[in-house]
Amino acid sequence: MSKTKKPKKSFLSRAEDAFDLSSGTLSNLPNITLYGTGSVEIDNFKSLLDFSQSAVRVNTTDGIVRIDGFDLSLAVMTDESVCVRGNIRNLSFE
Repeated sequence: MSKTKKPKKSFLSRAEDAFDLSSGTLSNLPNITLYGTGSVEIDNFKSLLDFSQSAVRVNTTDGIVRIDGFDLSLAVMTDESVCVRGNIRNLSFE
């Protein structure tokens, strides 16, 4: 009988489990929240790559997030998060 080893969880992953937090909350993983079709907030982003009224591309530690729509605007942008508002039609990962 062979024993299969479970991969060890990192300290941050174990802490998230212990405190019942969402995966990636304590690490640098991006957290994307979509509020209907009117706005999207991306926490833990690295940089804003492209911006126009029809498309926004955001670089994150997990890859590039593309937001397509019309009348898009940057509602809020801080060191940790960016919020895009407008008529969002598509959210994709490149």
